[in-house]
Formats: sequence, structure tokens, C-alpha cells
Amino acid sequence: MNNQIKRINFNHSFIFFLFCNFFSIVALKITSFTISPLICLLLILIIGISHGSLDNIKGKKLFKIFGIDNFFIFYFLYILLALIIIILWIILPYISLLIFLIIASYHFGKEDTQFLIDENSYSNQLLFFLKGSLIID
Repeated sequence: MNNQIKRINFNHSFIFFLFCNFFSIVALKITSFTISPLICLLLILIIGISHGSLDNIKGKKLFKIFGIDNFFIFYFLYILLALIIIILWIILPYISLLIFLIIASYHFGKEDTQFLIDENSYSNQLLFFLKGSLIID
């Protein structure tokens, strides 16, 4: 069963890789590609917001591990972190974007691949980053 899941995941990743590269080449050839911000907005609204809606569940698990009972702290820190990121985005937009893309690449790759990998090595960390960068591409 695990080999079948690995094969399906590999095929999915390979097809997604080819699709992303094809789409990038087409987008570069079309100079008046003004619909891409709309596509990005729709993807963020459809996928991004629903993905972030599970953060409170992960926060509860994390607080349980650390033995913190007051969950109000999580919401306070979560909103504070969002405000800090917004301020940094205004002050240092290019650096903030670069850091965001690096973290997002690693995050998406790890979430998509972690269940298939048992060991925690540097090559696997690189694999997480490279696989996640396909989504960011």
C-alpha cells in the first residue's frame, strides 16, 4: 500500500512539475498576461484561506505539548505575528517576499511529502523545499 501511495505521489508531482513549467513558458511568451493577478487572488481565496483555517487546531496541539492552558495567548500571538509581517512587508517588501517564498516553498513541500518519508535528513529537507517550490513557481 505504501509503495502504491509513493508511486501515485511521484506521478502527481511529475505531472504537476511539467504543468508548472509549461504554464510558465506560456506565460513568458504572452506579454499581456494581465489575468494572472486574478488567478493568484482566486487561488489564495480558495486554497490559502481554507489552509490557514486549520492553524488553531495545530495551535491547540502545540499548546497541549507545551502544557499551556490559556489558548487566548495563541490568538494574541497569531494576530501579533500577522501585524509584524504586514509592517515588515511595508518597510522591506522585497526581502519580506523572498523570505515568504522560501518559507512557503518548504512548508508546502513538507506538507505534501512528509507522510511518505520516515527519516529526517538534509536531503529530505531539500526535497521538501524543491517540491514546494513547484507550487510557488
